[in-house]
Amino acid sequence: MISTKLIKSILREQWAVEEHEVCGPFISRIRSLEDVMIVPVVDRHGVPIGLIEKGAALNLAANPLHYSVFEKRSVRMLMQDEFASFESNISIDEVSSALLARGGNLSRGGFLITEDGKYAGIGLNTDMLNYLVEANEEKAHALAEINSEIMDSVNYASRIQKSLLPNDDFMRQDLRSLGILWEPRDIVGGDVYWRSPAHNNCFTLILIDCTGHGVPGSLMSMLVVTSLSRVYAENPAIRPGEALARAGDLVRRSLNQDREDAASNDGFDAGACMVDLSAQKVVFAGARTNCFVVPKTTESVIRLVGDRMALGYPGTAPHEALEEVDVSLADCHLFAMGSDGIFDQPGGTNRRAFGPKRWIEALEAHRHESAERLVHRLHEVITAWRGQEVRRDDLSALAFSL
Repeated sequence: MISTKLIKSILREQWAVEEHEVCGPFISRIRSLEDVMIVPVVDRHGVPIGLIEKGAALNLAANPLHYSVFEKRSVRMLMQDEFASFESNISIDEVSSALLARGGNLSRGGFLITEDGKYAGIGLNTDMLNYLVEANEEKAHALAEINSEIMDSVNYASRIQKSLLPNDDFMRQDLRSLGILWEPRDIVGGDVYWRSPAHNNCFTLILIDCTGHGVPGSLMSMLVVTSLSRVYAENPAIRPGEALARAGDLVRRSLNQDREDAASNDGFDAGACMVDLSAQKVVFAGARTNCFVVPKTTESVIRLVGDRMALGYPGTAPHEALEEVDVSLADCHLFAMGSDGIFDQPGGTNRRAFGPKRWIEALEAHRHESAERLVHRLHEVITAWRGQEVRRDDLSALAFSL
């Protein structure tokens, strides 16, 4: 922790001239003192009433006519119209801010330092500037260390989050092709994908988009994945619409959002595709997530629209099972889902959202590709669309074929 020093830490002891002294002897004195930059002027009680800058006084004395005018007059003739004075117990940062606000130049000049209103010493602007430069270097070093610690923590959190994702071999079981885009905006994020264990020749692939991104989003994603694991452990044969609703209830309860006085407001969107190899069909259910189906024929891409409600957010009534859609594998080449980070990302010449229309156009353009290759193409299209725009959210997509 870097603390700002008080202004008395750079106080220089400096003699002062009393206001009744005359200019002639004073000028002679300061000419011989190389280390004197400014001279305070005090009244008979030691209270500062002004400040004389040596350079300005000597310039004035260099003109014979001017010198003859003020030689025998009070040093008040040489005082600046305005001067800065600060009590010794305020911080250097406060003094520098006050001087800059008054239009001061920290590369020259100085100010008076007082204790209980009486003159104590001077402060040179150059001393203060040197301290501020050193302090900022120290702060920058401290901030760099803090940033390094934070990044170490975030990177460690990323390793934990990645470890919770299904491994590639498990994800690809029983699939002809699988494509996954998982690109957190901030190293860790709220988007994840998941697969249930196989049961009676059925398994479910799920794409999840949690509230937020970064570390908060990653914590939510871990909670959702844990909830899904519990749901399928309790009932391996559960259908996707019921499984998502049940996971929503568990997340809501874990966050204490099932009470009237809920303090948080977090949840998730998800799309779930249950693959039934025996019945040769896919059963889709979505919470604010759609599934796009590429037919084996030349027919247009089909958009399976999920329910409009999100899951896990505050509420006292249990979630109802989501509506499901059955699609025959005999008619389908490929299934694809994407998160809001794709569809809501602005780009193009008019900075519009990418939207589902451009997603469908990209699917149509690369419909004969494998799922893995298709997701790669989609990523290229999305990146080109974003251009120089800032990434708004995590990006995730999941595509598969059987």
